[in-house]
Amino acid sequence: MAIYRDIKDINFEKRVVTVGTFDGVHSGHRLLLKRVVNLATQNRLKSVALTFWPHPHYVLSEKTEKPKMLNTLDEKTSLLIQNGVDEVIVIPFDEKFSRMSASDFIKKIIKEKLNSSYLVVGEDHHFGNSRTGNVQHLSEFAAKNDLLVDVVDLKKMDGKISSSEIRKALQSGNLKLANEMLGYEYMISGTVKDGRRIGRTIGFPTANIETPDYKLLPKEGVYRVKVSTFDKIGMLYIGKRPVLKQENETVHVEVHIFDFEQEIYGEEITLLLTHYIRDNTQFENVEQLAEQLKKDKKYIVGL
Repeated sequence: MAIYRDIKDINFEKRVVTVGTFDGVHSGHRLLLKRVVNLATQNRLKSVALTFWPHPHYVLSEKTEKPKMLNTLDEKTSLLIQNGVDEVIVIPFDEKFSRMSASDFIKKIIKEKLNSSYLVVGEDHHFGNSRTGNVQHLSEFAAKNDLLVDVVDLKKMDGKISSSEIRKALQSGNLKLANEMLGYEYMISGTVKDGRRIGRTIGFPTANIETPDYKLLPKEGVYRVKVSTFDKIGMLYIGKRPVLKQENETVHVEVHIFDFEQEIYGEEITLLLTHYIRDNTQFENVEQLAEQLKKDKKYIVGL
């Protein structure tokens, strides 16, 4: 497997390719990836997932608030590789690239640069400047340029699955639905930073996780998580600290890892969210908070 952060020096032999932003690498995306891998295996070729970073919304949208992303770049590339593709190519998306026409994108990137023998896309796939390219454009080009286009009918899936629907589910606290649409447990990755160490004074030391500003954090509250980095179970809190009552308090991401005593400041950590336990609650003092955390932990252990 290989991950390329640019296409300048790529000179591939024949490949089976799919292309998309793949935010979330959800169940719909996985159908495309499965088809790519199968075609590559059948034809003894390598499989490629071509994606973009940052998300086009962050380059093209004039709105002040951009949609938060379900994945960091590292999370996305890791998920793509986990789904069996041999190579992931990340094209830096900027205004210059956004002006590339649909026909140039097919000819110069898909065919000439990647040497695609097969291109796998969803039936509603759009690409190129102003998203003017579609499956019909691909088919017309393919007929004249030794390229086979394989269109996957994602409408056959049960229910509507999209990155935007997953965001809605996470923001409303419906973690179960979000995980079903994703096809895996929603992950939060970040660096452990030094905190105020209040948790350890009440028997619940926490690791404070610093996440990128663009990363979607689900509804504030308490979650059961798998701490995949250390193969442990933990209790995650997302929200403004419920006792300190400080002005301009920001949203914190803190995890108490069960049966764990290591110092992990500065380390990268990944959490997989399995259950939404309860809403964020305000407490009068740390004693009330400690009692509730004991109840939360007992409940999580019993799941």
